[in-house]
Amino acid sequence: MNLTPRGCSGIGGELASCMEDCRNRTLRLFASYGYNPFNPAEFQLLEGAMKSLSRRHRQRLVTVNSPFGEPCCLRADITLSAISYLASHYSPEEFPLRLSYAERVFAVPRPPKENLEETQVGVELLGWEGAGADVEVVALLLRALGKLGLGESVVVLGDASIVPQLFAGLPGGLAGLLVEQLQEGAYFDYRRTVDSAAELSEGDRDILRELPSLKGAPDVLARAGELFAHFSRSNAEQLLRPLADLSSSLERLGYGGRVRIDLGFIRDLGYYSGPVFNVYATPEGGLLGGGGRYDWILAEMGLSCQAVGFGLNLRDLALACKSEKGGTDVLIWSGSLPADRALLYARALVDGGLSVELSWKLEEKSSRDLAVRRGCRWWVNLESGGAENLATGERAAADELAKIGGVEGC
Repeated sequence: MNLTPRGCSGIGGELASCMEDCRNRTLRLFASYGYNPFNPAEFQLLEGAMKSLSRRHRQRLVTVNSPFGEPCCLRADITLSAISYLASHYSPEEFPLRLSYAERVFAVPRPPKENLEETQVGVELLGWEGAGADVEVVALLLRALGKLGLGESVVVLGDASIVPQLFAGLPGGLAGLLVEQLQEGAYFDYRRTVDSAAELSEGDRDILRELPSLKGAPDVLARAGELFAHFSRSNAEQLLRPLADLSSSLERLGYGGRVRIDLGFIRDLGYYSGPVFNVYATPEGGLLGGGGRYDWILAEMGLSCQAVGFGLNLRDLALACKSEKGGTDVLIWSGSLPADRALLYARALVDGGLSVELSWKLEEKSSRDLAVRRGCRWWVNLESGGAENLATGERAAADELAKIGGVEGC
């Protein structure tokens, strides 16, 4: 009987194990940098989500009514929950607040995707002032990916304030249309719109044409500075300084080879107000997630401070990373022995650092076959007192198992 509706999925087996491993390892790293666990509410008030999210994201909300009659949506964005928590639980003298999470978010999928739910793992740094937090969060992201074996991962930096300043004053609905085309990655349509906009000067048209191609290594900022210096609505140095400072800091931290720039990059949530970023498993690999600065939402709540964070798709992260978690170390078959004997033996191995699984099958061969299918390193016949290394065929006494080289201390 299938109880899972369309758009939802249950995840088990090796993938679920790898997801849990990634979750635990990233949250431990975040905690070592002062980020404390955060468990947001599953429902969000619809009014707040409609006010803060972009039009494209509002169209994907999964709306419900609470049992108390309040119009809500299933949690669409963890950042909004984090800001609400900050505003309702902390006074300004207690800022900044560092939060970490591994929680689900819900949205109507856009083809080719079908799932309306995904689990995200990430951090939020709320209520800080001055320089440093953007660097802290992006560096923490890259360090976490490195710990997971994704040392070739890259972060693509943009700035949510650049495009609005370049497009400020454009006539009619031209600015909104161009932003939407950049968000969609519809660069052919974007170029056609720019070329056909009679209201643009030739100088502005040339710069807007080149905007989507201003991407690559951080030295692309020099080319952008030359172009923007001739743009009538921008101060090139001031406009590009946040990205230049951030990329320079990351380079000094040893991450220069993993940083890319994309000045036409726009995130679609609608609340970003400064440096933004996407992160990819490899330079040619799939998108894992992203984040950025979102000061203006705090300003709307009367808080004159800054905020930055990121979220990663935990399933995609698990599929991409080289998890350190292997199969179960030992499968234990007790035969005709009392169950407590097997449990006492399992307890001793677990206390020694091994992972175990208990087999209650009646037949010895069935148990050993199961250990092979599970990918276990050792199979123990507790009834006979023997242990077998399933990869090498090495045999040992069950009581000596934890002392065998290559197993002890796992």
